[in-house]
Amino acid sequence: MITDSFKFKGYECFKSDYSGLDEFKPITVIIGRNNTGKSHLLDVLNLLTLRTLEDIALDYRACGILDESSLRRTFPETSSGGGLSGHNHWNNHGRLYVNQQIEWDYNSVDKTASILNVSSLETRRTNDENAGRERLSRLVIRATTPLSKHIFLRLLADRDMQPELENSDLSLEPDGVGATNIIRKYILSSKPEMQEELIQDDLLNALSNIFGDDGNFTKIDVRHHEDSNRWEVYLGETNKGLVPLSRSGSGLKTVILVLLHLLVLPHLKSKEKHKFVFAFEELENNLHPALLRRLFQFIADYVERENCTLFLTTHSSVALDFFGLREDTQIIHVNHDGNSASTRTVSAHFDHVGLLTELGSRPSDLLQANGVLWLEGPSDRIYLNHFINLYSKGELREGRDYQCAFYGGSILAKSTFTAPDETDDTFANLLRLNHNIAVICDGDRTAASGKGSRIKDRVKRVKQEVDKLQPAYLWITDAKEIENYIPGDVWGTVYKVTNVPDPNKYDTFPSYSSNNSDFFQRHLKRKTFDKCDFAMKAVQHIKRNEIAKRFDFDEKMLALVCKIREWNQ
Repeated sequence: MITDSFKFKGYECFKSDYSGLDEFKPITVIIGRNNTGKSHLLDVLNLLTLRTLEDIALDYRACGILDESSLRRTFPETSSGGGLSGHNHWNNHGRLYVNQQIEWDYNSVDKTASILNVSSLETRRTNDENAGRERLSRLVIRATTPLSKHIFLRLLADRDMQPELENSDLSLEPDGVGATNIIRKYILSSKPEMQEELIQDDLLNALSNIFGDDGNFTKIDVRHHEDSNRWEVYLGETNKGLVPLSRSGSGLKTVILVLLHLLVLPHLKSKEKHKFVFAFEELENNLHPALLRRLFQFIADYVERENCTLFLTTHSSVALDFFGLREDTQIIHVNHDGNSASTRTVSAHFDHVGLLTELGSRPSDLLQANGVLWLEGPSDRIYLNHFINLYSKGELREGRDYQCAFYGGSILAKSTFTAPDETDDTFANLLRLNHNIAVICDGDRTAASGKGSRIKDRVKRVKQEVDKLQPAYLWITDAKEIENYIPGDVWGTVYKVTNVPDPNKYDTFPSYSSNNSDFFQRHLKRKTFDKCDFAMKAVQHIKRNEIAKRFDFDEKMLALVCKIREWNQ
């Protein structure tokens, strides 16, 4: 049986509360202040790579799903008695627990498990219930975790790459000791199993991709220093020749160490990459935000491609920003109240803001992407993320290339995008958060001609201000709002109605109209409209070639994607 969650107590600073993982995900970001217990949490997660939970000398609480094979060993068909009714323990009892969730506590002193809850725990007879609990408690002690029998590789925050003596023992310590010797061996060895291309091709190409314009590396070499009898790694860089790592920054060494863990150590240990658990501590040290995001992107793509597991400790808002919206990622906040450490799974934007404050950052530091899309509300974010994905062919992503923020229709009237020295103190200067902005405003037009077709004064003012800003972009929808661009076929597919016509520019929806003249009521026979719910369903059916024909959509989206690319050059 494999556990779904694992929480422990009684280890180092985690004294009183159960702390750990509510679930296992491919990427876990562990965030918190210094000296709160992040490294101790990694110590415990390392223990989970042991064979079974029975091997862990800790008090813990876990839950999981009871599987048939484990239950058949615990409730054999050939068994009877032992406090259980019937002559066939499997048919009478064991089969009833298949695929049921079970939760238990483990006491490391007496090495026993106490069953807290089972979805279908038998209640026909008291004896059956008690005997069933006793057998289940023996079963769960032998449970495993998704990390069991994996190899745990750790890179400490205090790390370095130094010249090293030649050593036949090829191992990489968590502080970076051994890295130079491994590179030396792969480059100079004549043994066929030591594949030099892992260094000269795979690692070198990854290094250049991560650094981008910050460094174009052409070669990795090692040289022997006779005076110290040590070997040192040299990097060839365009227009610089070979440069020793001792003259390079700590950030470059960090990236090389990460790549050694991901690309070389699995080969060195002759294990498949999905059998590894990587634990990297504070990668942000000595890396500027743009480079750090590219490193995070490489790591995230690697984890997804190789189906392995990553734990990342950090107190960087860039990490929180980058990983916070990924479905394969969870964020664990470690806190210490002065007596004991504890963990909490972060799941909401407001949690993020609170963490930033604790880490000494401003809420605006969450907007670490190179540009900000200012949108009216959350449904617009769903649409724009999908539209940008379509028009960039998956190249541009929220949280990396841009960030979304909401102004709300009424807030816009009290906001300004002017330069700081031009700002009226009565307005909130949104430009201060990030000068690379795109503002998407509903046109809110209600008729093809006349007074009702004019945009609102607040939108006019924003247009005048944004037009003065070279990095900025403004899209005032030619239609009344975003929903007017959605083809009728998509509306019909979502609500299972046939022959739905395309909305015109000035159709209204229930959120704006309570009469029978709006599009929603006329064609879909509905009186209620959840904008976010519809948006999430609609984007699954919106295709570029269809929505591109709607009003000014194609022109505006091409311009928006072009602008985002400019921000990220």
